[in-house]
Amino acid sequence: DEKDQKLIASVPSSAFSRGLTGYVARTEQPLLCDEAQFDALVQSGEILAQGSSSAHWMGIPLWRDDKVIGVMAIQSYDSQYRYNEHDLKLFNSIGSNTVIALDRVKSRELLETTVRQRTLQLRQTNESLQKEIKERTHAEKLQAALYKISELTASSQDMQAFYRAMHNVLCGLMAADNCYIALLNQDGSKLTFPFYLDQYSPAAVDRPLGKGFTEYVIRCAEARLINNDEAQQLVERGEIRRGISNLGGPSKYSSSWLGAPLKIDQKVIGVIAVQSYEAGYQYTDQELTILRFVSQHIAVAIQRKLAAERQRQHQEELERKVFESTRELRQTNLFLRLQVEERKKAEQKLFYDANHDVLTGLANRQMFLQQLKQQFALSKRQAHPGMALLFLDLDRFKLINDTLGHHIGDAFLVESSKRLLSAIREHDLAARFGGDEFVVMLLNLQSAQDAEEVAQRIIDKFRQPYQLDGHKTQSGVSVGIAPLTREYHHADALLRDADAAMYHAKALGRGRYAVFQPEMRDQMLKALSN
Repeated sequence: DEKDQKLIASVPSSAFSRGLTGYVARTEQPLLCDEAQFDALVQSGEILAQGSSSAHWMGIPLWRDDKVIGVMAIQSYDSQYRYNEHDLKLFNSIGSNTVIALDRVKSRELLETTVRQRTLQLRQTNESLQKEIKERTHAEKLQAALYKISELTASSQDMQAFYRAMHNVLCGLMAADNCYIALLNQDGSKLTFPFYLDQYSPAAVDRPLGKGFTEYVIRCAEARLINNDEAQQLVERGEIRRGISNLGGPSKYSSSWLGAPLKIDQKVIGVIAVQSYEAGYQYTDQELTILRFVSQHIAVAIQRKLAAERQRQHQEELERKVFESTRELRQTNLFLRLQVEERKKAEQKLFYDANHDVLTGLANRQMFLQQLKQQFALSKRQAHPGMALLFLDLDRFKLINDTLGHHIGDAFLVESSKRLLSAIREHDLAARFGGDEFVVMLLNLQSAQDAEEVAQRIIDKFRQPYQLDGHKTQSGVSVGIAPLTREYHHADALLRDADAAMYHAKALGRGRYAVFQPEMRDQMLKALSN
């Protein structure tokens, strides 16, 4: 407004209802108003005079769905210019279009607001999923480490190999390039270092207890994260004395040190520690929590391994004494041991022969079905089974076998087995199911496409020419894929559907794969009935 712009900005919106604007809204009629009409409306009490008086005023109600939603008005302070009916008609038309434009703007704003809200919700959901995946991956990684530690306890390797394997497990959880295990001797007066890996120290020597980081953790009986500031505070309190190295001489200070006590029945038997000399790398509370948790399992594993090692040494000593005591007993013992070993070998051979195909060396039908049932039961208990079966049928085997002879047919099967093994992964199980049929059990699949990628690798391998005793021939393979889903309740059904998918692949022209679909089962039954 050329006169009352500042006044309008300060007047509350409710004041407009008592002026010409409110009058038009109440009467729901357009209005052309000059000074005389304005004074008459004021005197009649219809409106209140507000702001500067205009020479002429024109206002119209704004309609939406038979309801007045507002008023649009213009005014002139020039007495020479007066609005007329033509202006009013034009202004009415502009008002209608203005309502449409306002609705569109509001709709767009509402849509943009909705999009922003949905985008924010999606972002929050995605962040939540990413966090959940990260936490689950971390938990699975930690669980795998604990399982590996448990496996190491039962391994037959010596103590040094055991400690190295333990260190490899720890490296999978955190930075552990500089790592050592310190154990107390029988009377608790000395530290021994059965495992010591440090970029500045080649090896550690046994030493009496002092005031190092290791002894501090033993006294506290709690895991500790010690960075430079914490180390300085410990020195000032007299808890530790820097300069004590595990070599007994001057040491290079670590910038971050992390140690956890090894406890058995609440008694500290030693410490496992990792450290960093790089100022740019500092251990965090997350690694502290991991080491505190893992150290409990490491302590149990070390105790069991040491107990097994002592038992082994005791057994060796006993055997030595027995060996020296009686020659006849030694010979008898040796004979019995040889018999046991021969029997074990015979049993192992019988087991191998009973569970493997004689020609190809692959698992046979019996072993595969047994493993299938076990893995099926395990996978069904998992949130994401990650398992699939491949059913393979070699193309042109009968032609090769009948034309070139059975010895060439056998060589063809052996070469096909080698190609199959080279195309699958280490943890997958391949078996000869019978004749020219093979099966593969795929485990730990991350997605359905993983099974198709393995199938395609197999097809590519089998597509290459064969050189068999001077004969060059071509073959191929048809592959049926049956991924494990929640709908399966029996392992036999999964195998049946992989077979159905294979026959479907053959029907499509061989040398390709097909993923099982429910209609394939009906097609195979229909083909069998014809």
